[in-house]
Amino acid sequence: MNLNYSKKVKSVVSFSVALALLCGMTVIMPPCGEQSVSAAASTSITDKQDKIKQLQDRNNQIDSEIASIDGNISDNEYLQDLAYEKLNNAKDQLDNYNNLLYYMEQDIESKQADINALDIQIGAKEEEIKQKKQDIETLEAENEKNLEKFGDMLHALYITENSDIFSVLSDSSDIYDLLVRTKMMINITEQNNNLMESLKQSLAEAEEMLVQLQQDAADLETFHTKLDNDMKELEDRKAELTEEQQAAQELSDKFNDEYDYYSSVIDNFEYRQSQLKNEKAANREEIEEYEKQIQREIMLAQQGSNQTYQQGDWLWPLDTRFHYITTRFGYDSWRGGNHNAIDIGDGGINGTNIYASKSGVVITAKDTYIPGYSYGKYIVIDHGEGYSTLYAHCSAIYVTVGQTVNQGDVIGAVGSTGWSTGPHLHFAVNVNGVPQDPFNYVNYPG
Repeated sequence: MNLNYSKKVKSVVSFSVALALLCGMTVIMPPCGEQSVSAAASTSITDKQDKIKQLQDRNNQIDSEIASIDGNISDNEYLQDLAYEKLNNAKDQLDNYNNLLYYMEQDIESKQADINALDIQIGAKEEEIKQKKQDIETLEAENEKNLEKFGDMLHALYITENSDIFSVLSDSSDIYDLLVRTKMMINITEQNNNLMESLKQSLAEAEEMLVQLQQDAADLETFHTKLDNDMKELEDRKAELTEEQQAAQELSDKFNDEYDYYSSVIDNFEYRQSQLKNEKAANREEIEEYEKQIQREIMLAQQGSNQTYQQGDWLWPLDTRFHYITTRFGYDSWRGGNHNAIDIGDGGINGTNIYASKSGVVITAKDTYIPGYSYGKYIVIDHGEGYSTLYAHCSAIYVTVGQTVNQGDVIGAVGSTGWSTGPHLHFAVNVNGVPQDPFNYVNYPG
């Protein structure tokens, strides 16, 4: 019997036993007799990879939504800045009107104080006029009494038939002149003559003062009218300023409401962003958990293989002319998470051969897939001692599960099946289920 064939059969049997154990542990899988354990494991892995793809798609959608929200936040921050600028201008204008109204209130109070003081002066002047009129009435009353006495004297002279009285009367210019002339004609005491002169002078002075008081009162009324007009102008201007102040206050309130509105919109966008980021982080954790489960299933499949690890260099999985790296191992911002492999894409790469990087046993050869999901067509090779390699997005697969391959054997062809944006090879290296940077193992031809 061919030793290689015997070894291949032994490897397949051991691999099948190991997966049979795995099948027994899986509650919802169909009976082991109805499908091969390796096929069941591949299906389980594919399901998880499809779920990973869905989560990755969702995270890409989240990234797009977050980017869109960033734009919305930026737009609203711009509008908020405009509202803030308008609000400050309105507040400055409002402060200006408040200051103008404050000083106008001061002017109005000062003007009112002037009017109040003038009212007091007018009242005092009116009181003086009233008093002066009373003084004139008193003097006139005294003169009336003296005239009555003079009349009595004239009457007495008339009775005594003193004819000189008529010449005195005819030559007198007025009643006071008459009284003076009669001094030469009748026996009037010097005291009465002085009294008459004093009364005459007092009456003239009182009337002159009355005229002056009345003029002063008229001047005060004129000034009062001016103050009243000034006060009316101040009150009218105050009313105008109050309306302008109210308009400025309404603008200030409007822009303040706008500022608060944009603040609320921004807060809602930021809250939505935080929700999306939390969802993305949760998806990322779920993806990592699925990837760990996949690695555990691969490791369980590897346990069924007696493959001995081949020492020596690792082979570049493509013709050396294809070495353009489109995505490296590690964190990838486009995916929003870690990329646990390298993607090799180059002009003319589609349909070219994929080579086994090391010898081993094929533990997964997935030849069916859902377009746009997961790895598409892919191969997993166990190299022994926990080492395995994965070759994804193939256009064709040339190996089967359980087949032993040597380093450099053609195992498939490069394609763009599954979740792929163009022909390339997704090449991964795992050690005991832990993703490794392939460049730590293969010789890079570039």
